[in-house]
Amino acid sequence: MWSNENFILAPLEIKHARKRLLVSSIFVILIFLYIISQIITFSFLEKKESLFSENFINQNIRADITDRNGNILATSIPAWSVFVDPKEVLQPNKSAKILHKLMPEKDFITLTKKLNSKKRYEEIDRISSPNRHQLILESGVTGVHFTKINTRLYPKGDIASHILGNVNRDGKGQAGVEIGLNNRLSSSLEPLKLTIDTNIQYIVQSELKKQIDFFDASSGVGIVLNVRNGEILAASSLPNFDVNYFGEASKEQRFNRATFGNYEMGSTFKLINTAIAIDSGLVKLEDVFDTTKPLYLGKHRIDDFRQLKKPVNVAQILVNSSNIGSALIAKIVGQKIQKRYFDLLELTKAPDLPILEISQPIYDENWPKSTSITASYGYGIAVSPIQLASAIACIFNDGKFVKPKLIIDNRKKPEKKIFKSDTSLKLRKLARAVVTHPDGSGKKANAYGYLVGGKTGTAEKISVNGGFKKNTNLTSFVGVFPIHEPKYLVLVLIDEPKPQIKKLNHMYTTGGQVAAPVVKEIINKIAPVLNIHPIDTNLPKIEQALKLNLLNTNLRKTNVPL
Repeated sequence: MWSNENFILAPLEIKHARKRLLVSSIFVILIFLYIISQIITFSFLEKKESLFSENFINQNIRADITDRNGNILATSIPAWSVFVDPKEVLQPNKSAKILHKLMPEKDFITLTKKLNSKKRYEEIDRISSPNRHQLILESGVTGVHFTKINTRLYPKGDIASHILGNVNRDGKGQAGVEIGLNNRLSSSLEPLKLTIDTNIQYIVQSELKKQIDFFDASSGVGIVLNVRNGEILAASSLPNFDVNYFGEASKEQRFNRATFGNYEMGSTFKLINTAIAIDSGLVKLEDVFDTTKPLYLGKHRIDDFRQLKKPVNVAQILVNSSNIGSALIAKIVGQKIQKRYFDLLELTKAPDLPILEISQPIYDENWPKSTSITASYGYGIAVSPIQLASAIACIFNDGKFVKPKLIIDNRKKPEKKIFKSDTSLKLRKLARAVVTHPDGSGKKANAYGYLVGGKTGTAEKISVNGGFKKNTNLTSFVGVFPIHEPKYLVLVLIDEPKPQIKKLNHMYTTGGQVAAPVVKEIINKIAPVLNIHPIDTNLPKIEQALKLNLLNTNLRKTNVPL
């Protein structure tokens, strides 16, 4: 029988049980609250991470860049950044083989090391396409994670690569208009329209490359410029690169020779020298100079590639490309007047373009007599090809200087009248004679029906030890068409062409032999794109507009001592 004594401690046990129950209940409640808080926190962090990801994507979205016709040259597209947590990867070596098969450009040994790493984060592919993202998801490889990003795509590859530039990993510009107009591109989704025409750019690039390869040259530049409004329709610098692989391009490939290269341009400057002399009123086309003997500027000898046997007038000096005659003309013009025109033509300052790859011209700022004389035939001052193009365009554009531009802008900008209309007309006739006259150096640029006028340039390159390198030329031709009503300028520069005796049966590597033929081919192919039709050059109206009798005139001698 149980006695009441057996239940004396019952109330005390109940008291302890209640305490244990209370403690257990509090513990359970705390666990519950912890779980709830984690769920809430996880949701918050997920939301925060989502917002961060969206912000990251928005920061990398940039406005499209198009050519003048609306063709996309640069755009932002969705992509995936791929990374792994090696601790989550099962069978790392096997997984590396699977990933290598999906991304064969990745080194297999490197992939294997990353998947066997002791780190918690290893980048596998910085930019993967949506298609690759899906293939990796379906591969069964564990431990792979993705971050959605936006990346820059350049659909045209190497077309206008130096003008476009590129962006870095953070989506910020690092070259070309991508950095020059970085704020504009990252703050507005309105497409940025360039003056470049991809069809013309392709033609210029292709023809330039053909001639560089033919002459085994080191590099080249090709520019097409609207002389009336300054729009750059093409600006090619070779060697170039695929913009999508900017990081893999060499320094040589990245170097923008069209706007950043400085060159002594040689005889193309004789157009400028002649225009200044005529416009200043100090020299007339019929004035005659004795170019039969070399000149000396200190120890420096000024000579002609093709020695003239009798005194010649200003027209004949330009057509025969006489260095001696150009120097004599510059002596009459004088340093002060010459420098003023060079300043007006903006040959003494960097061009105003929305890219960082622009150069300051190189010259003696004191503009001494030596610079004045040598600049008359393209030495003593080094400028970029785009500067030369805009200066020559001014001469043919009725003397009106228009700054070169890369961005479509319909706002009319003030024009700067530098040369008289009569000066422009005379220079157009002279430029045409350079291409059509039997003594002209630019005959190989004569694209039939398009009335090309222009000037050749052959500059010897300076040696690092002083003096000039033998048989190492910088060749060029700058041409405008149609010359009676100038619309477009084409400039071609080819650096260090090698003699091709077997191919051509001669060893000449002058501007007339190397650059002029390229200008002809470019004009023949871009004229239809520009809606310019061939003209019958025998029409009386055309003949009269370009008639120049001074090349067969009686000569009167003018002695100009140096």
